[in-house]
Amino acid sequence: MSDTNGLKSAFCQAFGSGAEPFVSRAPGRVNIIGEHTDYNGLPVLPMTIGEDIRIAFCERSDGIVRMRDTDDSFPAVEFKNSAQIPPSSPGAWENYCKAAFQALNEHFKVRRCSGMDMLVSGSTPISAGLSSSSALVVACALAYLRVLNRDIEKDISRLRLAGLLAEAEHYVGTKGGGMDQAIILLGAENCACKIDFFPLRVERVPLLQEHAIVVCNSLVKAQKTGEALHRYNAGPRLCQLICALVSKRVQDEFGDEIKIGRLGDLWAGHLCLTHGEVEDLFAKTFPRETMSLVEAARRLGVSTQEIRDRWLGDLKGPEGGFALKKRARHQLTEYKRVESARDALLAGDASELGWLMNASHASCAGDYDVSCP
Repeated sequence: MSDTNGLKSAFCQAFGSGAEPFVSRAPGRVNIIGEHTDYNGLPVLPMTIGEDIRIAFCERSDGIVRMRDTDDSFPAVEFKNSAQIPPSSPGAWENYCKAAFQALNEHFKVRRCSGMDMLVSGSTPISAGLSSSSALVVACALAYLRVLNRDIEKDISRLRLAGLLAEAEHYVGTKGGGMDQAIILLGAENCACKIDFFPLRVERVPLLQEHAIVVCNSLVKAQKTGEALHRYNAGPRLCQLICALVSKRVQDEFGDEIKIGRLGDLWAGHLCLTHGEVEDLFAKTFPRETMSLVEAARRLGVSTQEIRDRWLGDLKGPEGGFALKKRARHQLTEYKRVESARDALLAGDASELGWLMNASHASCAGDYDVSCP
């Protein structure tokens, strides 16, 4: 329901309220290039879209949060707002709201946690890769900030809020990075945003004036519950193992004092390596296409159980070993493509941008296994 007045009217009907509600809004996003790099501290280049999530809301005095959706497939729910809010079952839609509320309660040291009536409406397709879930988190946070009488930029910057909500969304069980929250809060009309991480930095880059970006729905649902959640988290978990193995190689060459917390530290940390140097480092660390759990444990000097406890969890080891070499290669090549795509946009070079997007898709499909036919 994109009509704000219609959403307000529906709110009054849903909750029997005579008070006029406020409305918060958060847009969806599409990533032009830079897939599965953000949680490694490497840049991305997304843009916001017109489809959005809107919430009509009013404060309650009893600390109870009641949530409804204009789509009846989402069940009506309610929960008690508090400093520590117990999560609902995995996949429950209210967990996204709980994540935002709990993060803001902790950040602002809220003592009196207000309740709210909330009617959610969304035009962003669900599970279509357009970040409807993060848009819901952001819209809930914006609504709760209004109830807390806190202003963006005055009480918390957009950059700080983006980082806070990126961490908060781990509450629902996904282990993504901070791209979605940053572009939703800092995007601008007719612009993409090149986003760098640790620290979070956003550069607005004008889109091509004479071209349109067409977003096509494959109709493949990207669910984030059950086995699908397991596959979604495989990327961050395997990259943590890749980072540990690369860090061990770096320490063997440069000394134990060099610490690599995430792959992005290879370029931006104490080492300040070039792309070519990182390519050589990856080639030495991953001489073969796959690596078994036993081999990884031997290289790190730990047990296979410790690898699972620290990095992999219950991620199943495929027959033949984990394909770490190609996953590491995707991080390097995608980083270079993001930088080149930014330059192509600034130069108005649509042909170069298109070539880079095709190369990105090929890498996503062949090296990172995150595509579909």
